[in-house]
Amino acid sequence: MQHRRKAASAPAPAAAKQAPPRRPSAPLSVAGLVVCIFLVATFLYSEVKPASSPSSSSSSSTTTTSSSGGGGSDLPLPLQTTAAATGGGDGGGANGRDLQEASPHHPDLEHQEDQQHLQHQEEDEEEETRTSKSGSHEQQQQREGEEKNEAVVRLPAGCELYKGRWTFDAAGEQVPLYKESECEFLTEQVTCMRNGRRDDSYQRWRWQPDGCDLPRFDARLLLERLRNKRLMFVGDSLNRNQWESMVCLVQSVVPRGQKTLQKFVNNGSLNVFTAHEYNATVEFYWAPFLVQSNSDNPQVHSIMDRVIAWRAIAKHAKNWKGVDYLIFNTYIWWLNTFEMKVVKGGGRHHQDPDLQQGGWSKYALVDRPIAYREVLKTWAKWVDRHIDPNKTTVFFMGVSPNHVV
Repeated sequence: MQHRRKAASAPAPAAAKQAPPRRPSAPLSVAGLVVCIFLVATFLYSEVKPASSPSSSSSSSTTTTSSSGGGGSDLPLPLQTTAAATGGGDGGGANGRDLQEASPHHPDLEHQEDQQHLQHQEEDEEEETRTSKSGSHEQQQQREGEEKNEAVVRLPAGCELYKGRWTFDAAGEQVPLYKESECEFLTEQVTCMRNGRRDDSYQRWRWQPDGCDLPRFDARLLLERLRNKRLMFVGDSLNRNQWESMVCLVQSVVPRGQKTLQKFVNNGSLNVFTAHEYNATVEFYWAPFLVQSNSDNPQVHSIMDRVIAWRAIAKHAKNWKGVDYLIFNTYIWWLNTFEMKVVKGGGRHHQDPDLQQGGWSKYALVDRPIAYREVLKTWAKWVDRHIDPNKTTVFFMGVSPNHVV
């Protein structure tokens, strides 16, 4: 059996059957692509700028929401979820504000928040006002303290002003502190140079304390200490001289028109110099024995038979109340006789002997030291009973030079 040869042009045998090729998958929808791009962009934006300003966050959220208009209703949900994830629970972040914008509007809550904000603002303003007032008060106290300290002369430890000696300053480096011709308030009887005295050496004596130097007198410093206060000399003609000298010491720094002198106020025993700029007074009250006497008339007192009422002081003392600095003396009028005439009863029952029957004509003779001691007892009792040492400073001046030096 013969086999027939196949023709050369015969096709080759078919290869093994292969699987049909896979069909390409469906193309990604445009909406999905937009969603993916937006999610990635939102994530990257929140990562790069987590602390963006409220305006930029709000505009970004608004832009994102409005751009999703063609992408269907599934876009807001991923945006809100991403915002919640990146906000970290902090309602103050940009994404937290996006959630608040997406939340419903509550007018009552906003009104309550506004009220709380206004309340906090008012409390802050009140606190600032209190702090400002407190600071102003403290500054005022500090200024007053500084002014008070400036009006105090500091002395070295161990300096005793009341122990020392009178020193003659021949060169006149520290004295006199004022010139007679420059003081208009001196009375005629004490203007020594005007009355013909040629030697002015009496003006060159100064007080030298033991162990230290007395600071030079400063009129402005004294007036500052006397601001809104009263300084009064009480006593006889020696204290009147001290008063006139003090007036001359301070008046030189007071401008004209800002100082006045009133004599015999209310027809009485009081004389008052006033420095109006400081509201300060330097006064003199005529009471030569401190207690009442028949020589209490400040203009007519040169009488021979001087009689005192050693228990009667109220008539004079009522003029001493309310004074800040009191300087008392009684001395020179005790030197005329060895015995003092004391009105009978001493004015004990009738404080004003002028109102008693017989007045000053009935008296007893008492040794001068005894009478002087009894007068000082009456004065000291009045001071103890009527003077508050926290408000009034009291001095008693002992022996001083008389008028003839």
